[in-house]
Amino acid sequence: MDEHAVDILPGEMLRWVREDGARQTPRLWVRASKEYQVEPGFERQNARIGEDEVMPVTVRGVMEISPQRGRRGWTLQIRAEDSVGVRPAGEDEGYETEDDMTVDAFESQMLAPGRGEVDIVVLAEDAAAWHRFQKWLARRRKRQ
Repeated sequence: MDEHAVDILPGEMLRWVREDGARQTPRLWVRASKEYQVEPGFERQNARIGEDEVMPVTVRGVMEISPQRGRRGWTLQIRAEDSVGVRPAGEDEGYETEDDMTVDAFESQMLAPGRGEVDIVVLAEDAAAWHRFQKWLARRRKRQ
């Protein structure tokens, strides 16, 4: 599967997802999730953390969007990542993965202005799938 960077703003894509979700028969399949990860092996001095007993925690969220009908060989991913704090080293319990977030929850928790990094990419099975995505994107933008 090939990965292609796409020049779409997250808000633009979320608007299209919401418009599609309001249809009687949605044409898009949407799945959003997030997970927390403790990040071992970081530079404590650069992070200005003096204690050896803490580890930074990062939250990573992914929203996947693809056509309903046969999936058509492409999936758009909105990937968001943010450092959310520190926790004691070796303490792995207490964070849960959310595998089924709503669009609103993903937006409010993962796409808050000024927080973290966001990448938008398309995973395409082949050149034909990438071309189908580009045609789909052009149609969406033409409707605006």
